[in-house]
Amino acid sequence: MILIVNNQIPQITLVPGPCAIETEKLTHESAYKVSLVKDAVEPFHIKVGYRGGAWKPRTRYWNGNGEREFDGTREDGLQWLADAVNKYGLFAVTECMSEEDLRHFGRFLEDGRDYVQVGSRNSQNFALEYQIGGTRFGVLLKNPQHGVNVDEAVGAIQRFVRNREVVYCVRGQQKYIDPDGLEDEHYQQFMASLLSRPTQDPDSRNLNNIGAIHKLRNHPRFALDNPNRVQVAYDPSHTWGGRNDKIRRKLGQSAIDAVRIYGYDWVELDIHDHSHIARVDGDQALLTTTNGIRWIETNAGQGPGVKRNGGKEPTIMPLTLVDISENFVEYQAERMGLTKDDPQVILAKQKLRAISWDMTPVSVR
Repeated sequence: MILIVNNQIPQITLVPGPCAIETEKLTHESAYKVSLVKDAVEPFHIKVGYRGGAWKPRTRYWNGNGEREFDGTREDGLQWLADAVNKYGLFAVTECMSEEDLRHFGRFLEDGRDYVQVGSRNSQNFALEYQIGGTRFGVLLKNPQHGVNVDEAVGAIQRFVRNREVVYCVRGQQKYIDPDGLEDEHYQQFMASLLSRPTQDPDSRNLNNIGAIHKLRNHPRFALDNPNRVQVAYDPSHTWGGRNDKIRRKLGQSAIDAVRIYGYDWVELDIHDHSHIARVDGDQALLTTTNGIRWIETNAGQGPGVKRNGGKEPTIMPLTLVDISENFVEYQAERMGLTKDDPQVILAKQKLRAISWDMTPVSVR
């Protein structure tokens, strides 16, 4: 799957960050830690950005208590995101939900550096795509909820006429729904067989369509021998969700597998060290690091090895952003002809392991 052209090592792009931009303080705190990861991994042809949504599409408008669902901090959040990536030397990836909102992206973000994300619900919203296609922003386009259709993907990409780069993101697809709504025996058997496959799990949020990259690579727009190919990203967070710590472990492992086994160019990850107060998708957020972590403030609630369910099930240690980054460093070092004992590799790992949960940046203001 890997093509090395003119002895150039292929670049990996890693884009961690919270699902939603919630507060100015949390935005700067997490962006600061991501910038430390960036400093450690950059020498190994690993590019690092920062993701976070200022506008958040939600399935429900009202929750069960009759309160409005949180749907983003909007212009304020976009300003906090822009300030953070400017301050810490990152690039931004953030979702645009409508043509009307696009004007704010031009106010706060840099079109020569940042990326506008088109989410799964809007992946065939051609009016929005035409508008974004009139800008120079990079674009990260997610597959529709029904999955990856190569013709649909290419058709959407064709709308991005002026954009400096387009990245197509595989992010899982909805589990099949019994068309009769009966969930009869045949349907149940089919789903049980499907979800028992090694790349699936009954507790996952969506079906894992990580293998869709093989279909994409067969098209000239995505082919590895095309120097102007569309790069392909994988989003394990929305694929797997975070129903339990076993699933979160799979989430982290599939981020690694996406690069090492399947040859993805990008990985986008939900990261939130205070996931117990996350307003969106806190259950699926991974940690930056477990160094100095206060478990009570995370979706795990307790540290690894603590027994649950009457002492029968130990908590499973999650893979963190530091773990995933360290794995990518080792992988890229191999491709560069370096060993694990090379001083550059050792230094990068030392920098990553020095990152601590309670590190805070200088004052936001």
